[in-house]
Amino acid sequence: MGVEIAIGVGLFVLGSLLGSFLNVVIWRLPRDESIVAPRSRCPACGALIRWYDNIPIASFFVLGRKCRGCKAPISWRYPLVEFAAGLLLVLLYLHFGLGAYLYVYGPFVLALLAITFIDVDHRIIPNEISLPGILVGFACSFLWPGFWKESLLGILLGGGLLFLLSWGYSLLRGREGMGMGDVKLLAMMGAFLGWRSLLFIALFASVQGVLVALVMWLAGVELKPPLPEEDEEEEPPAPEPGPDGPPEKVGFFGAAIPFGPFLSLAAVEYLFFGAAFFRLLSGGQV
Repeated sequence: MGVEIAIGVGLFVLGSLLGSFLNVVIWRLPRDESIVAPRSRCPACGALIRWYDNIPIASFFVLGRKCRGCKAPISWRYPLVEFAAGLLLVLLYLHFGLGAYLYVYGPFVLALLAITFIDVDHRIIPNEISLPGILVGFACSFLWPGFWKESLLGILLGGGLLFLLSWGYSLLRGREGMGMGDVKLLAMMGAFLGWRSLLFIALFASVQGVLVALVMWLAGVELKPPLPEEDEEEEPPAPEPGPDGPPEKVGFFGAAIPFGPFLSLAAVEYLFFGAAFFRLLSGGQV
């Protein structure tokens, strides 16, 4: 038991350190900035962050949630991402143990964590993560005998079918229903998890996405309209106020919410509950 606790603590520390790097990725990647240089700076005053002020989770509380120099508030997102990254690695270890599953799915879930916050902020899913992720996921599938076939089908079904659905929706409704970033993200998930995961991911992502949007709408949260069709790598400009004031609010059915976070959440849920879900569907036969 002592060894397991030590491994768990070590993985949490490692995950939180990687989460600190993910915060850099989340901030810089959509802005086309280097993720390796320069060193981390305060976004408010531009001062370099000293190493002892950049200790995951701890520095946030030691500094009282403020920049040491300019006293600008530090977002709760930074320790949240660091904590979530550490927790995810620990949960993977508890579920799969040490071995190939942890080494493959650890980077996978951390990539999904970065994608989630980038999509929330900018409503884009960077190709720099999803496209290499497809290749890495397929390469890792050879670690398990015969799984490469399921991975390849996952790429084709995840990317191809979702693209057809999105294309059909745009023909019927006259506007884009799902961005190509979501298509490539689902292809990446299919590469890592195999084609069988796609039913679970599509179902749970859709249900959870609709429920969250409904709760936000009922709570009076202003929902955003769909983005104009443009290159998904470029962050769209914020809508400008019209001559009579701010842009008109959109209704529930006319709103668009980032789908990447719900796809990512469902993919993580599949890792832990997917097998039980399919056993339930088959009456315990699988």
